[in-house]
Amino acid sequence: MADTPPPLPRENHSPRWPLILGGLLGGFLLVAAGLGLGWYLFYRPIVNVAVQLPAPPAPPALPGPDQAQLKALEDQIDKQKAANKQIEDQIAALKDRLRADVCTTANPLGKDPGKEPNQTPVPGQKI
Repeated sequence: MADTPPPLPRENHSPRWPLILGGLLGGFLLVAAGLGLGWYLFYRPIVNVAVQLPAPPAPPALPGPDQAQLKALEDQIDKQKAANKQIEDQIAALKDRLRADVCTTANPLGKDPGKEPNQTPVPGQKI
C-alpha cells in the first residue's frame, strides 16, 4: 500500500472581515486625526493672520493745541534761530578770511604789489 500522509488537523479559521473592517476604520481615524491636527496647528493660525478685521478707527483729535506745547515749540524755535545766527556769523567771518591776502613764496608779505603794507617796515628792509 501506498503511504499516504495522515490528514492535517483542521485549523479553526475565523472570518477575516472584522480585521479588514477594523483596519479600514483605524486608518480612517488616523487620517482624520492627522487632518484635524494639521488644520488646528497650521491652517487656522495662517487664515486668522491673513484675514483680519480692519483696525479700529483712531480716537478723535483734541479740540485745540495745548498752549504749553505751543510755548515750548516757540521757545525751541527761538533758540534754534539764535544758534543759526551764530553759525551764519561764523561763516561770514571765515569768508572774510578767505578774501584776505595770502602769504606766498612769490609775495611773502601777502599783499598786492601795488598796495602799501599795513604794518611798519622792518629796519633795513626796502619797500
